[in-house]
Amino acid sequence: MYFILLTHSRELNKKSATGPLVKQALSNQCDVIEWSRTEPDSRLTSKLDTTKALLIYPETHKQAPVIKNSNALVEFNTFIILDGTWQEARKMYNRSPYLHSLAHYPLNIDYPSSYQLRRNQKSTGLCTAEVAIELLKQRAELVQANKLESLYNKFNLGIDTSQEA
Repeated sequence: MYFILLTHSRELNKKSATGPLVKQALSNQCDVIEWSRTEPDSRLTSKLDTTKALLIYPETHKQAPVIKNSNALVEFNTFIILDGTWQEARKMYNRSPYLHSLAHYPLNIDYPSSYQLRRNQKSTGLCTAEVAIELLKQRAELVQANKLESLYNKFNLGIDTSQEA
């Protein structure tokens, strides 16, 4: 299971960003790619096996298949998470045609985010780390899920996690 965090440039320097926690906890299973509207990274275009990649995003274009059953997650090895605020993620998606044809997984959850370091824009909108934790749990990758969740919980309480792995 491999994560690509397609990160909005504004997230890169925010102390409240949770994307770096995903990279910290899953260093060999995660890439952080800064999103560019004009020059998409080749790891998302020519080098990406689109048959094994899944975009975690609720909206779709007509040509994008939608995966609704979490049991189907085992068919994918790469999970792309748009790392930014909900408004930034929507803009990133709408301005990145290469994402439109990827299979989408809407990650429907029925609990509120526990993220406290920023005001959440959606009542059921998870932060980046929570999305990764949920995906790991749904794929039964419980060791990695617990490692990331522990790191996230400390971070969310304001505990410095920079020395943890």
